[in-house]
Amino acid sequence: MTAIIQTTPRNRPVLQPLFLWGAVAIFAPVSLALAVTLARGRPLPWQFHMPWVSPHIAVALVALALGSLQLGLGKGDRRHRLMGYAWCALMGFIGVSGLLIQLEPGHVTIVHRISSLFAAADLIFLPMVIYAARTGRRRLHRFAALAMFGCMLNAGALAFIPQRAVGSLVFGLFR
Repeated sequence: MTAIIQTTPRNRPVLQPLFLWGAVAIFAPVSLALAVTLARGRPLPWQFHMPWVSPHIAVALVALALGSLQLGLGKGDRRHRLMGYAWCALMGFIGVSGLLIQLEPGHVTIVHRISSLFAAADLIFLPMVIYAARTGRRRLHRFAALAMFGCMLNAGALAFIPQRAVGSLVFGLFR
């Protein structure tokens, strides 16, 4: 009689590769459109001249790249910790600046409300990410960090609506 050894399947990350591809899908066209627009000497869409919009988008692109590196590289070492603190600082700025962006005072659309919910969620998850990492709660840390990254991806996807700053930039190349 042979003994059958049953092994449990290894938990493979499902969201991490999906989030990495989502980050590439947002980062590549925005960076390319920004580079082409500036290289051609064309003016940026009018939204970029409003307070908080340009710094918000610039920091979001850096946070998207840094967060993607964090997802793709090893975990638990000094590099991960230092990059994590930098990413948390960037995400804190994105959350605060996302709540401060107001293109027309008193006029808030449903897209702005949804984006503000993502910014508020980032600010809620931010201390949770740091607390969980410092106390060794790996599952909570992973959940909160992926939730923050997911919020950033969703807000980034909403930014592609043609009337918004990023949408005007990307889709303005085809005019």
